[in-house]
Amino acid sequence: MFDLGHILYMIISGIISVVLLWLMRRYLKTDEQKTQALKFFALITVIIHYSSLWVEFFKEGHADVPSVMLLPIYPCNICMWLLLICAFVKKREGIAYRLLTEYTFWAGCVCGFIGILLNENYDSTPNLLDYEVLKGLLSHSTMIIGCAFLAVSGIVKIRVKNLISIVAGLMLFLADGTVINTLYRIFELDPCNSMYLVEPPFENIPWLITPVMGLMALAFAFLVTAAYEYFALPEDERWYKLIGKNKRNRAK
Repeated sequence: MFDLGHILYMIISGIISVVLLWLMRRYLKTDEQKTQALKFFALITVIIHYSSLWVEFFKEGHADVPSVMLLPIYPCNICMWLLLICAFVKKREGIAYRLLTEYTFWAGCVCGFIGILLNENYDSTPNLLDYEVLKGLLSHSTMIIGCAFLAVSGIVKIRVKNLISIVAGLMLFLADGTVINTLYRIFELDPCNSMYLVEPPFENIPWLITPVMGLMALAFAFLVTAAYEYFALPEDERWYKLIGKNKRNRAK
């Protein structure tokens, strides 16, 4: 990890992602165009994720299906499917869609970035010519583009109140991990450590347990959204002004 190949991939992937997002923001004007772009990146992420099965089948004549192909065991697995739902759901009004898209934006971008930066497949097999390794990195890259496009396209507005969606999404992660870990125990399978609820993701950082990661995510999101509001919004539209305004309205 962090050898020349890994570093070059991150740099090239980052540049391509920024350029693509800039081009889409500049040239995709209609809702239909934005929806088609979102569908493309959602679908291509799923296709790349599963493509190693087809590669292995045509190469070996058979393919072993790993657990992450069957169950949403890790955060990125959930983010991939949430992005697909965001792209294809037709009813886009209401709080449910807002919660879904806001959390998909934040979780998809952060988890995708971490998935590239600390990629376990690359760590065990540092070779970009290995398709299993390459497709793992590529699927994270396309997922980041799709999730970031939710904000670039204007579907998601970056605000401090996004924290409500993030809390709801973290509850989904916890529920998912609890269900999957319970199923593994019921069927007496080796623990899969879904959502890192069984043990921390890094042996050398034992304090980085799931609740701590959740609190760190909330703190990070608050700092980013508060800074964005401070520099991008008029003062009367910032979160602390809105809270004060709501208090005064209730007092009346």
